[in-house]
Amino acid sequence: MNFFNKWAKRFRCDAVMDGAALLRDHLRRLELPDEPVKLLEGTILLVSAAAAYSENEGGDLKEFLAQQAYRPALDPDTYYSFTFNLRDHTYGRIITPLDKKTLDLADLWGHPWKQFKMCGYNEIRISRLDNAPLSVLECDRLEKTITDDIFFDYTDDDVMIAFDRQAVQGILVAYLLDMETDVEIESKNE
Repeated sequence: MNFFNKWAKRFRCDAVMDGAALLRDHLRRLELPDEPVKLLEGTILLVSAAAAYSENEGGDLKEFLAQQAYRPALDPDTYYSFTFNLRDHTYGRIITPLDKKTLDLADLWGHPWKQFKMCGYNEIRISRLDNAPLSVLECDRLEKTITDDIFFDYTDDDVMIAFDRQAVQGILVAYLLDMETDVEIESKNE
């Protein structure tokens, strides 16, 4: 059994043993629907994609998967939780170091989710693992990091990013709009 399959099995087992309480708490804190199964399965799906991109860029798969534990360690190397909304089909949580080196947001933005017949995500909620509110300085830095990452591969003709520091207390929410697909859908709905 490869590293990822071992990690996924352990993640599922830990969630079952916990009755998904940690997942429910995480969703509640982020003000997302109480759907822990979506967060469980979505995290496994998202970690699979992120791990592949990280490993493809020379990242250490074992180290990356160790950071993605069901109950992540509160240490200086694993600090933020990036919780992705895949257009309400599912949610996925990725734990990332302060420098976010293990996570390529642009790659995930373009990633095809075959089971949902779509690509990417439309929202990221960034929180601290210690549940402390993000500071203004952290929000500034995270906004720059996210913007630089996305616009390294895409242009503002491809994607629009908006940040909200007030939607959920102490959490940064990044909204991403696909300028071709999402704008086209909005135009048809009007």
